Amino acid sequence: MPNYWDGPLGVGYANLVFDTYRLTKNKIALHQPYWDRFSSGSGSPIRLIQCAEQLEGPKEILRSTYSNCTWQNRTYDRAKAVARGDRGKLSEYGLSLGLFGYTEEERTNDDVIPKTALQYIENHDHERFLCHFGLVNPDEAGNPLFLEGDRRRWYRLQPYLITTLMSKGIPMLWQGEEFGENYFLPDYGAGRVGLLRPLRWDYSYDEAGQALVTLVRKLLRIRRQRPQLRRCSYFFFNHWDRYLSRGVLCFARSLDTRYTLVAVNTSDSDQIVPFWFSVGGDYVEELHGDSLNLHNTVRLQETMLTIPSNYGRIWTAQ
Repeated sequence: MPNYWDGPLGVGYANLVFDTYRLTKNKIALHQPYWDRFSSGSGSPIRLIQCAEQLEGPKEILRSTYSNCTWQNRTYDRAKAVARGDRGKLSEYGLSLGLFGYTEEERTNDDVIPKTALQYIENHDHERFLCHFGLVNPDEAGNPLFLEGDRRRWYRLQPYLITTLMSKGIPMLWQGEEFGENYFLPDYGAGRVGLLRPLRWDYSYDEAGQALVTLVRKLLRIRRQRPQLRRCSYFFFNHWDRYLSRGVLCFARSLDTRYTLVAVNTSDSDQIVPFWFSVGGDYVEELHGDSLNLHNTVRLQETMLTIPSNYGRIWTAQ
């Protein structure tokens, strides 16, 4: 929509989403047929999704218009840099997972509009994330249009899937991401759109696909069952020596007394790191549980946590 954006007071995009919001709100107030699907039951906010794709200024578009959602590439860009070995970007990646700098709510006239953004590491504009861990070419002639991500390295996707689906905002899984689709996409040229790239559903049945599908299902179940993972606070433990220098990223999600710690390891070696839980008691490890659960944790007392390579742990207070 860059060519349709003429500022927050313009006659283009800002005016369109304002008019759409007002029309919908008025139709609900008049009890018009079929419009009640947009009613929240309490007047405002209404259940209308207006999502902008203004990648040049996603924070501005969210703050200054009636859009309540936006695309943003910052999380993807930082995840890509980390995947390619730039550990220095882990800090920015952690902040992006918490939508740092994005407004959560705007009040305009008598309207109160919650705001959020999409979180993703794959979409239609970019190569599959698996490509950042190495490429192979199944074409005997070596045509670069047929390059693919190396599916033997599927396990390296795991920490990025965990952080995406546990992040603040609206996590998005692109088609086939859940079983490791691995097409490469050129940055420019007709090859971006001139080559058919159908989903290879058979990938969901091999070792890599089965492992990834199982992980994604677990993560979606955890997010569905834990309200603190769907809304409210996000706290990123932005400490270089303890975590980031080792390739470890830790963040907490909380809601009232509910508390979940998410810790992932993007390195190729298991890492043992110190942590001080702000909520004491017992913790269940959501991905595997049993021997990984933590018992009688003392509030603010140092606890050593083992985070496996290219994977993660999710601990929730009981």
